[in-house]
Amino acid sequence: MWKNIDENRKESAHYAVMSLENSDSGMVALRAMFPDAKANEMNFVLFSTSGVHGSYQTIEEEKQDPVHGVTFLVVHPRLVSLRYGNCMPKTEDDFDFLRRLRASSHEVVKNIGAPVCD
Repeated sequence: MWKNIDENRKESAHYAVMSLENSDSGMVALRAMFPDAKANEMNFVLFSTSGVHGSYQTIEEEKQDPVHGVTFLVVHPRLVSLRYGNCMPKTEDDFDFLRRLRASSHEVVKNIGAPVCD
């Protein structure tokens, strides 16, 4: 489902940047990686990241005006790896999944490096 954009690192997910092979598979890819829409300190997602691979369209904007899809960046800090692509949510369940994944990702990012409290 993913292709490594560095031809020299085809076989490794470590120190890698990967793009979605098929732009129509964004929702499938995110659901496969996060089946319960829960991020963790080893895998989280940033949305509406634009760059050369998408737009700044938010989940809410996409729901109101379904044109561009939602750009995402999956971060794997311990692997020093990134995956990117676009997803095209269609159903209310798709939009709900993305909102829950965004919320859980925000919690993870907020707590990276924070002191652990008993």
